[in-house]
Amino acid sequence: MTKTDHVLVAGGGRVGRRVAKRFADRGRPVTVIERDPDEAHETNRDFELVAGDATRPSVIEAALRPDTETIAALTDREDTNLAVCLVAKQIDPDLRTVARIEDECGDEYADFVDQVYFPERASIRAAVNAISGSNVRTLEDVTGDLEILDIQVGYDAPIKGKRISEIEFPEGVQIISQTNGHVAAQAEEKIVAGRRYLVAADNPVVNDVLDLFQGAEE
Repeated sequence: MTKTDHVLVAGGGRVGRRVAKRFADRGRPVTVIERDPDEAHETNRDFELVAGDATRPSVIEAALRPDTETIAALTDREDTNLAVCLVAKQIDPDLRTVARIEDECGDEYADFVDQVYFPERASIRAAVNAISGSNVRTLEDVTGDLEILDIQVGYDAPIKGKRISEIEFPEGVQIISQTNGHVAAQAEEKIVAGRRYLVAADNPVVNDVLDLFQGAEE
C-alpha cells in the first residue's frame, strides 16, 4: 500500500472508527461503510461515509474508488466480515482484504482473506499494520501521538542516497536506526533504497515521512 491508497472500512463501530480515524489523521483517504443509522451518525465526522449493508455488492461498488487497494471488514460479526471480503474479491480480485476474526483459529480463513485481525489480542495499531501491508509498520507498544515506524525506503524516494544530515525532515521526525540495527543512525550515514529504518514521528507528519521514504504519488 502506498501513502495515497484509499482505505475502505466496513463497520463503523468502535474498532472501525478508531482504525479509520488513525488513517485519516495520517492524511490517508478513508471511507467507512456502516448500516446502523446511529453508528453512522457517530462515524460521519472525520472521513467519508457510505450508509448501507457492506455484504451487498452494490454498496461496496458505491464505496470503491479507483485508488482503493484494501478493504478492511471490521464489524463485530465474524460471518459478516468474511462475507464482505468474499464479495469484495468478486468485485475486484486485486483488492487486498482484511477481516476481523474473533476466533484465534482464524488461520483457517487464509484461503479466503488476505489477512486476519484479532481485536481481543491486538491493538488498533495492529489493525492499521494489517491494512497497511509490509512496506510500513507502526510499532504497537508506543503510546500517545508519537509513531515509531518501521519503514522501507522506496527506489524512487527523494532521500535515497542522501546523508541523514542533508535531509530536511519536518519538525517532530527523527531516524532512530536501521531496522534490526545495533547502533543509532549517524548524521553522515547514507540512506539506502530497499533498506528498512526505524523512524520516530509525530502523528501529524507521518504522511510527510512517507513522502520522503517512499516517494510521492503522481
